[in-house]
Amino acid sequence: MFNGSLADLQSFGTGTVADKITQRYTDLGGASSYLGNPSGGEYAAAGGWAQNYEQGIIGYFPATGAYAVHGAIWQHYQQLGGPGGVLGLPTTDETGTPDGVGRYNHFTGSLGASVYWTASTGAKAVYGVIRQKWAALGWETGLGYPTTDEAGTPDGVGRYNHFNGAQGASIYYTASTGAQSIHGLIRQKWADLGWETGLGYPTTDEAGTPDGVGRYNHFNGAQGASIYWTASTGAQSIHGLIRQKWAALGWEASGLRYPTSDEFSVTGGRRNNFQRGTITFVTASSTLQVTYS
Repeated sequence: MFNGSLADLQSFGTGTVADKITQRYTDLGGASSYLGNPSGGEYAAAGGWAQNYEQGIIGYFPATGAYAVHGAIWQHYQQLGGPGGVLGLPTTDETGTPDGVGRYNHFTGSLGASVYWTASTGAKAVYGVIRQKWAALGWETGLGYPTTDEAGTPDGVGRYNHFNGAQGASIYYTASTGAQSIHGLIRQKWADLGWETGLGYPTTDEAGTPDGVGRYNHFNGAQGASIYWTASTGAQSIHGLIRQKWAALGWEASGLRYPTSDEFSVTGGRRNNFQRGTITFVTASSTLQVTYS
């Protein structure tokens, strides 16, 4: 089984070439290795083959080779269906992360898959477009290590992983918004407001404002929603018609500057306070009043 060609695969099936799984097992030390003795025979899986052992598994995928999974990562891999599950076959042996804290295996799952382990988080799976976003943000050096497997949101629309980055971090995905990250104090505010049931799903990663002072995420809540943060104002939400008015005035570059409150009820309407004024929606007239201070 030399290059993973169709002919090689056919040869594997007839037993006429060397077995890459057996080779890898031998290289690791055979029965005296961390895998222990074989359990059953080799079997086809996920476009390749696999062999179970007492304490792990070796998977062979023609394009990448034969690799072993063991320990806590193997246990979690098995819980998620092993080679026949969403993760597919391993494309690495268990490997240490550059910071010396974690361990991981990568897998062949659609768009890529991984299981990461640390002593504090345990073994968690991240895959698909959420994994692509996490990788783009620097793997564990960005949002930290995953603290959940990918899971579905209660409304059945979204998917997410949580991570252990400072003050908490997440990546949320929907078909319409893509995969977007949210973390820190903005994420805390979003959680306080009901996660996706409040302002909707994030439509941006956290980003910096043009003036270099603030940070924000936008969301897909009805008529649009955002959370803006600065060191002096904290994280504040703004949405709907009041947000539309603020946007028309120039966002934080307007005379109002940054929001200093979430939207709240006042007699006859709704309001957001800002560093230099207010915007009030008057229910009776369906008008917006801007006051500068």
